[in-house]
Amino acid sequence: MVHRRLHSCSLAVIALLGGSSAFAADPAAAEALFQKGVAEMDAGHFDAACPALAESQRLDPRPGTLCALAECEAKAGRIATASSLYTDYLRQYEAMSAAQKNKHAERAKGARAQKEALAAEVPELSLVLLPGAPRGTRVVRDGVELSAASLDIPLPVDPGEHVIATQVPGGPLHEERIRVSRGETTTVELWAGPAPIARKPAPAVQKRVVSSPAPAPVKENRAWMRTAAYISGGVGLAGLAVGASMGAVVWSMKPAIDEGCPNRQCETSAASETAVRAQGFAHASEVGFAVAGAGAVGAGVFLLLANKKSDRIGPAKPGVHAGSIEVGPGGAAAFVKGVF
Repeated sequence: MVHRRLHSCSLAVIALLGGSSAFAADPAAAEALFQKGVAEMDAGHFDAACPALAESQRLDPRPGTLCALAECEAKAGRIATASSLYTDYLRQYEAMSAAQKNKHAERAKGARAQKEALAAEVPELSLVLLPGAPRGTRVVRDGVELSAASLDIPLPVDPGEHVIATQVPGGPLHEERIRVSRGETTTVELWAGPAPIARKPAPAVQKRVVSSPAPAPVKENRAWMRTAAYISGGVGLAGLAVGASMGAVVWSMKPAIDEGCPNRQCETSAASETAVRAQGFAHASEVGFAVAGAGAVGAGVFLLLANKKSDRIGPAKPGVHAGSIEVGPGGAAAFVKGVF
């Protein structure tokens, strides 16, 4: 006889209980795996306990092992799997003889209570292929291929992450991961067409900036202004001196003219000649004062003011850039050239 200790499934499981296989694949290995699974479950190591119990059930299927495996899966949080295992156990229980049912009565009662408690918490997942999916499109959930009958209907799944894959005939496998929680119903629409073409982003418009070269610096040499100012001043002073001397000569000739030409009517040719010469001197005096003197002195002052700053480097700006003085028999003139 083989005895197996259970938890909520209660008491010991005796080898003669219904559901055992007359031709177990490896009963000794199944017993060792069962003992290991129970010990790991007691320690809370469900990731090691559940696979050991599942392998024991595969090697030597027994109702007691099945009930223990259901309990392990429930404690591990895989409540949909646990609910399904409890259902299998209860189905086997219903097929037992009266004597076997009597021995499994407490275990069956605990399994039924567990199944009812889990029913409201088992999440459901519905997978829906979008319209236009080619005939023969494959849908795989957690490594298990689903037929068309398994689509568009809520199916119980364990809480947590699930991997859903779709593949059209001759196309690549497309995977996506979803997460479901206890008690929720989730619907996922699956795209089964070709992967959308990733469009390259349009290149950013590059603005071409053409910079104009800076204007060549212009050196302004104003030394000529200083020289021209001195010349203009000298000419002006000379003009003033000539005007003053001519005025003095005219003034000295005034008594003789007044005597020889009363009422501007000259009585003798000598008096007339003296008046003509005086008129010439007076004209020369006016020119010396007004044109040569005042004009040249004014031009000299202007040039000196324009030359206040020292030579500089920079682009040409409005102002006087060149000048000249011309003195002739008819008078004097100042000429300037520049940007205005």
